[in-house]
Amino acid sequence: MTRTAHLLCSLSLLAGALLFGPAVLAQAPEPTIEGKQEAEAPPLDKTKEWPCVQRRVDTISVGQIWDGPSVEGVSGWFRDPKLVELIEALSSRRVQVEKAEAAIKAYAESLPEGERDKQLTLLFAGLFEKVSGQRRTVMGGIVKYQKSQIERSKELERQTSEIARLQDEASSNESAAKELAAAEEKFNWAQRIFQERQSSIPLACELPVLIEERLYALTRSIRENMKS
Repeated sequence: MTRTAHLLCSLSLLAGALLFGPAVLAQAPEPTIEGKQEAEAPPLDKTKEWPCVQRRVDTISVGQIWDGPSVEGVSGWFRDPKLVELIEALSSRRVQVEKAEAAIKAYAESLPEGERDKQLTLLFAGLFEKVSGQRRTVMGGIVKYQKSQIERSKELERQTSEIARLQDEASSNESAAKELAAAEEKFNWAQRIFQERQSSIPLACELPVLIEERLYALTRSIRENMKS
């Protein structure tokens, strides 16, 4: 299995969490990294809203990946049911790149030669719009994820202070001793969740890269099936 295929499999759940909210991930098992029992949690930098070592690039441009006919003003792909269905399949990370490339070739061969380049340009325009939207959502999800981790960290600090207070009182106060036990249990659970979520950050940071790699590969396939 290739690096990209393995990561796409491992990251399917994490992608859903970033697309639909971090609560999804908090309730689910943590994905694993090949060759490691468990991801190593990076330190939390509370001064940054972007937690990744990868440089933050909020948008990608058509010119970075497309050398075909201009797509300026090219729109309306959503009015063609066949294109809509194809773009949905191509943009789904559950569909292997090899199968997506085969679907592009089959679509191209189904077109009259005189219409092929025009329709494939429209296909690219729709695919770029769809995938760029997915990537923006994931990028925003990573930022929200980092902000939620910062809030969790602040809550852990508050709980630590409360535990220290209760420890001072526990030796002479039975009620404080009971509160201390409950507070420590709550802290341990919150800390575990925080660390598990922190361990997922390197995986989350791979997602924009994998989305770009997939888009580059499918763009190349579209161009290879064009006449000019």
